[in-house]
Amino acid sequence: MKEFPTAHIRNVALVAHHGVGKTSLAEAMLFNAKATTRLGRIADGSTLLDHAPDEIGRQITIDLGLAQFEWSGHKINLLDTPGYPDFVGDVYSALRVADAALLVLRASAGVEVGTEVAWEVLKQEKSPILVCVNMMDKEHANFAAAVQSCHDRLGLNAIAAQLPIGEAESFHGIVDLIENKAYTFSGRGVDEKSTEAPIPPELAAAAAAARATLLEEAATGDESLMEKFLATGDLTVEEIRRGLCERVVMCDLAPVFCCSAYHNLGVKEILDEIVDVLPSPLDVHPQKGVGENGAGEITCKSDPAAPVAATVFKTLAEAHLGELSLIRLWSGHVEPGKELLNTARGRTEKLGTLYHLCGKERSDCKGAAAGDIVAAVKLRETHTGDTLADKSRPVKLAPPDFPAPVASECIRAKNKGDEEKMSTGIARLHEEDPTLARHFEDSTKETLVHGMGDLHLEILVERLRRRFGVEVTLSKPHVPYRETVKSTAQGEYRHKKQSGGRGQFGEVHLRVEALPHGGGFEFVNEVKGGVIPTNFIPAVEKGVVAGMDRGPLAGYPVVDVRVAVFFGKYHDVDSSEMAFKIAAESCFHEVVLTAKPVLLEPFHMVTARIPEEFLGDVMGDLSAKRGKIRGTEADGHSQLIKAEVPMAELYKYATHLRSITQGRGLFASEFHHYEEVPRELADKLVAAARAEKEAGAAHAS
Repeated sequence: MKEFPTAHIRNVALVAHHGVGKTSLAEAMLFNAKATTRLGRIADGSTLLDHAPDEIGRQITIDLGLAQFEWSGHKINLLDTPGYPDFVGDVYSALRVADAALLVLRASAGVEVGTEVAWEVLKQEKSPILVCVNMMDKEHANFAAAVQSCHDRLGLNAIAAQLPIGEAESFHGIVDLIENKAYTFSGRGVDEKSTEAPIPPELAAAAAAARATLLEEAATGDESLMEKFLATGDLTVEEIRRGLCERVVMCDLAPVFCCSAYHNLGVKEILDEIVDVLPSPLDVHPQKGVGENGAGEITCKSDPAAPVAATVFKTLAEAHLGELSLIRLWSGHVEPGKELLNTARGRTEKLGTLYHLCGKERSDCKGAAAGDIVAAVKLRETHTGDTLADKSRPVKLAPPDFPAPVASECIRAKNKGDEEKMSTGIARLHEEDPTLARHFEDSTKETLVHGMGDLHLEILVERLRRRFGVEVTLSKPHVPYRETVKSTAQGEYRHKKQSGGRGQFGEVHLRVEALPHGGGFEFVNEVKGGVIPTNFIPAVEKGVVAGMDRGPLAGYPVVDVRVAVFFGKYHDVDSSEMAFKIAAESCFHEVVLTAKPVLLEPFHMVTARIPEEFLGDVMGDLSAKRGKIRGTEADGHSQLIKAEVPMAELYKYATHLRSITQGRGLFASEFHHYEEVPRELADKLVAAARAEKEAGAAHAS
């Protein structure tokens, strides 16, 4: 593929609810652009974009796909995003670098759950939008209702730029309100042809009214256009498109088009509007970053002559090439062999072979200018979200603002010795999808994986098995409870052991008292008169710390305590650091049990975004989970609920919230504080922990 000037590039993300036909639309675009000689079908696994085994098997888009092709003298970089909420991370990646989005709706349903999820990201990224109503040939197709749903459920100023000629089985053409012409379709799929025709008489009045609205909207964003429109009541086709582009870039207008992607009806017309109405990289706001060490704001204009500034927005795994890094160029020009600075890590990267991608197919790229997207192979130090910049201008740009994971599971390798392979596999998959995360919870000795939902973690398990040869199991994680005390107590413990030869002796007297929540741990040496030699005091502290690691109540770490050693005894021959460490650990446990010990549980601050009609149901459910509602507020057509909820009640909450909100509820949570467990529940937890300990001891013996 030749190199295109910045003005002739269109970076467009396809976003939608799952199953609406995004990938079919992309395949039809590629066929019409002659980037492929066939129409790929999801059902038979022949699409260029959904080519991974798990995508073919499940017949859904899981990974972000890139299709680069030429249309009408322009280069279109089409980013096909997943529709399932579990894979929303790739929607964030795509919209971070796209200059506009094509929001695809189902003609029979309009705005759906996944549309609302995508809409939240579109608003956050302030993405210009075109709307495409797909599946116009399906039963119950209703173009007007789909357009109205954009207003009602999204608050989006969606204005028809086309009208369908017929709906459902009778869909056979469109009225182009911009050109004020009709086109009828003959043939389907690879045989599709569109022919200019008169506007049908039965649509004449509706088309005239819709065009008048479109003209007014196009004129609104430009004073000169508005003056002409008020004077003449009309605008030229070029003026309409210019006016629409200005309004679209301002994000206060979304022209709506219609098609049947599966049958390739109306797709060429949408490609024309992508080129004519959507902005080039020159039309959108330039990227702003910061200089070295956060010093000063730097503006990166879409100028090929400027120093390079680029964002790595996605890492793909290629079976034969290794990792491919997808790079959006904001400024400058790149070619193979160019050296750039990774400003996130302070390392130099030399670009090797560069590629253009068309789904699973690739072709060599000899160079690319500002505004374009390229794929680079085998970057050593660069990861998703990093900035690559010219050394003369080491700017750092904002990475995609990925959402925090909402689902967690304990993960274990089925076979002993596979832990390292599992760890390596998860790390590689995290590089490809940063919404997958992993951490080791020291207090429960479990490795946890975090994702955006159950399906997301299922895919993780499948890919670990298929790509890394590791069989793993997922299970419910243990809650990282803590132990503390509510009063002050003191006691003593003597460790004495004589078994021939040198014995062991150490006696310590400890006082334990409560600190405020979050107070941590304080150790105080109040020993006087040398009853415990100074050189043994660190051993006493080590013993206390060891005792805190597994508390006496249920085996959880002890927190928020002050421990003072105030007396003790030693033996000139038999005392040792180990003896005092053992004595201190045992003494600490005994004293804690007399200082009104309690269990603490982690609370998370949950922020749930739900449709208003589910407000009562969700609040009641959170209260039933021992949650404390901290406030609600309106956010457009949704309600935001803030609540403090015990972590123990949040297992699989993402799935649960979707079930009680018809799939439309979303939430985020983060650790907030620890709080005392209610007595009745604490007794059960303590009993369960002791039973587990006894069972483990019996098994060991």
